[in-house]
Amino acid sequence: MTDGAIYISTLSRPDNLRKVIPYWLEQELPIRLVVERREFALHNKLIKDERWNSNGGNITVIPLPLASRGLGYSRWYCVTHAGQMKMKSIVLADDDLYPRRESDYWDLLEAAEHPKVLGIGATCSLYDRFTSGAMSKLHGVILCSGVGFQCYAVNVATTLSIGNFDPNLSNYGEDLDLAMEGISHGIPWMFHCDVKFNFTGKRHDPGGHSARFKDQEARAAAEQVSMNIVRERWPDFTSGKGKKPRIFWKKLLDECIPNWKEMSALHGGSLDKYWQQGEE
Repeated sequence: MTDGAIYISTLSRPDNLRKVIPYWLEQELPIRLVVERREFALHNKLIKDERWNSNGGNITVIPLPLASRGLGYSRWYCVTHAGQMKMKSIVLADDDLYPRRESDYWDLLEAAEHPKVLGIGATCSLYDRFTSGAMSKLHGVILCSGVGFQCYAVNVATTLSIGNFDPNLSNYGEDLDLAMEGISHGIPWMFHCDVKFNFTGKRHDPGGHSARFKDQEARAAAEQVSMNIVRERWPDFTSGKGKKPRIFWKKLLDECIPNWKEMSALHGGSLDKYWQQGEE
């Protein structure tokens, strides 16, 4: 039986949560709000005021052990916590998106339980721009060559086995780095084309990651520090300092999973090739 939960790392966005939580409750998933300790009481009050648990919800607020460590640390702790709870897979979602009603996120959790999975992203209409509309025409789980980390499920055991999210990537790239680490271990990142979400806000809306900084200049400087960590870790597969951040996903795949196109539905292949690998 599939277990798991959705973990939402959130900061100073109660209005966003009022918009998105009702949609997540319709999925009948356990919800874990991962927050700074200083906002623990605020989020428990929000749950009580909105009567989410009184009406059949299963929402728990989890305070982070250390303060102001950023999103990489929060993601790291989500997986660490899920491992302690013996969960096989969890959904990690930003606090400014919600599930489409025709989607079943239990399917995403179940797919991520496969031992050869690291992460499987849900999809949104934006991703069609990067695939010439192919994403919305495909079904089921497919290999991904490098977009979309706003909402995804991870296999907890696999994530822990390759080192988990880097808690030091506090301001940029914690999910990119994890996906790259997976590829270096021969594990491609994936999408579930039938599990979709919508956004509620825009980048740099009040609250969230921006709430940790006094202004956008301070945020940009902090992001640069994390960008440089990723560049130093993956020098052959990232753009250089002073250039717009870019990951060379296909170059990484070519080196670490040479036959990846045979596994990619976007390139005329099939993920069956990956599932069967090593079984011949």
